Amino acid sequence: MKRWINTLGRGGTTLIAISLALLLVSLIPQIESSSGSGTDVIQPGEVKIMFSPGTITPQQEVHVSFTTEGTLSVYLLDIKVGLQIINGTFDYGFNSTDLQELLDNHPEQIKWEHEVVNTTYEQNYNPSKLMNATVVAYNQGTEMVMFDFDISLKSSLAPGDKVRTIAYFAAPIGVIMAIPWLLDVWKQRKQK
Repeated sequence: MKRWINTLGRGGTTLIAISLALLLVSLIPQIESSSGSGTDVIQPGEVKIMFSPGTITPQQEVHVSFTTEGTLSVYLLDIKVGLQIINGTFDYGFNSTDLQELLDNHPEQIKWEHEVVNTTYEQNYNPSKLMNATVVAYNQGTEMVMFDFDISLKSSLAPGDKVRTIAYFAAPIGVIMAIPWLLDVWKQRKQK
């Protein structure tokens, strides 16, 4: 019986130490690896690719902030688009027809969408697996829309929310496992 108490106690203290280490790792601040910001105008029926950093991992987070004067649809899509030379200029070659086809036929590639109407909208997104992230703005209305945007890609050592959740569950389990061992040690010291 004493051997089991010692084993459980040591396992519990190890679990507590691991959960504290994970909690500390989750508190390390994120590093901004790339960003884009500015003011832009989008014509009726026009689609603009605002940010396309390529493949992102679960350790990365896309932060999006839009402030509009009008109605604008904002999407985070799991697609890879590349720059092409169109009419002598660099462009993504992704238009409203392509977007509508994607919305109708491949809804699994839409990670989130939001309609911003004369307000400020902010969203953070952490993927659960590798994905190709592309932020798209689409003016479905009949009037030109002016908007400010700030989009950034932030990297962290570990996905903060997931690591914190593990730490929050592991620490109490470790305490419960360590209590019999700590009581046994306390009783032995009291007897001496």
